[in-house]
Amino acid sequence: MSETAVSLGVICGFWAFIAIICPILIQFLMAKSPNKGIVQICLVLTGVCCFIFWIVTFFAQLNPLIGPQLHTDLIRWILIEWYDEAPWAHEHAK
Repeated sequence: MSETAVSLGVICGFWAFIAIICPILIQFLMAKSPNKGIVQICLVLTGVCCFIFWIVTFFAQLNPLIGPQLHTDLIRWILIEWYDEAPWAHEHAK
């Protein structure tokens, strides 16, 4: 659970920096530019849209409604290839 909290905090901090701190910095860096407001709005919209996209994807993957559905043959092949054992070998040993 701590990995979830760390990744959530880091990404939220990153997008907060883009959406809040960068427009404030633009206020001082582009003081006399006529496009200052447009750049600030672009940064805020980018930060908000990307954050919403990321948070929806993050929460959807945190507790998925439907897991992967594999055929029995594929599961047997994975057991044989990855673990070098047949799933039916343990049934006969008992």
